[in-house]
Amino acid sequence: MSESRVGRREFMKAAGVSAAALGTGGSLAAQTAQGKTNADPPLAPATKFPKLAIITNYSPQKLAFATEAGYEGVVVKTGKEFNPYLSDSQIDQILATSRDTGCRIISVEGFYDLQGKGINHIDPDAAVRREMNEKFIHNLEFAHRLGCKFVGAFSGGIPGADFDRQAKELAQVFHEKFLPVCEKYDVSMGWENYPTAINFATVPAAWDIVFELIPSHHFGMEFDPSHLVRQYIDPYQAVWDIRDRLLAIHLKDTEITQPVLQQVGILGEGWWRYRIPGQGLIDWPRFFTVLLQVGFNGGAAVEHEDQFWDAPPSDGAAEFPQARKDGFILAHRFLRQFLPGRLS
Repeated sequence: MSESRVGRREFMKAAGVSAAALGTGGSLAAQTAQGKTNADPPLAPATKFPKLAIITNYSPQKLAFATEAGYEGVVVKTGKEFNPYLSDSQIDQILATSRDTGCRIISVEGFYDLQGKGINHIDPDAAVRREMNEKFIHNLEFAHRLGCKFVGAFSGGIPGADFDRQAKELAQVFHEKFLPVCEKYDVSMGWENYPTAINFATVPAAWDIVFELIPSHHFGMEFDPSHLVRQYIDPYQAVWDIRDRLLAIHLKDTEITQPVLQQVGILGEGWWRYRIPGQGLIDWPRFFTVLLQVGFNGGAAVEHEDQFWDAPPSDGAAEFPQARKDGFILAHRFLRQFLPGRLS
């Protein structure tokens, strides 16, 4: 492993900035990176319920919009303006923007490197695997520098390998590479159950094996019910079954067009699409009942992939187009009814 960038910042300074970013009380929250008293008001205290957020690239405008739309925070994807290789002063500016906008940075999405390549923890090429593991370690350190406790990821993938082999490879990488970093900085990581080539653990049969091999609660899942609906897997039973390993939530709906499905079958195209919550098939009262019953209070972030409520340049621009804003606003209006702590 290369020398950690975290070591450049004194521990108490990092703790002070992190506490301020999280809205905690006490003297730590009153410290800036320079150790001076911070006159800016801290972020509002976090609720004890799932924290409604949006998944987005970083920009001050997007953080401000999230607050204006009523969200508690943002889950931010790594990119040019938000990545592990930023200087301490750049990190401090991001945290200042978080305070100024009143928008908590809840977690980091570390699915891709800065070249847009998916980070495959168990790449069959040993050299590529080492490179990808190193990049993800930087993401864990980056989350710590921001005061975040979670980093989203893929589970990885080996073409042609069965669940058992891939799970064993992932467990080895986690225990040797990632667990020491997670324990050192008290951060956790977890994968989203998104079906793709470098993400093998996307169904219960696979993640059951993974959790048996990785008992550490620094490792869990970033659960997205929409991906199960299009595979005809019960998302409510699935989320209940992993309730003690649930670290983050993606909020996205799925619409299935039955007339098209009848013509092309499940191997065809165009019979399903992602929607904002409330405009697909998911029973959201039932889903949130499970989250509340198990006491989940992590980030529950709207992942906006609904083309009906969008317009280019969409997520890549500094400012969301109004159509995309409308999608996030509608999603919040729908979801907030299930979270009594956010109705005041």
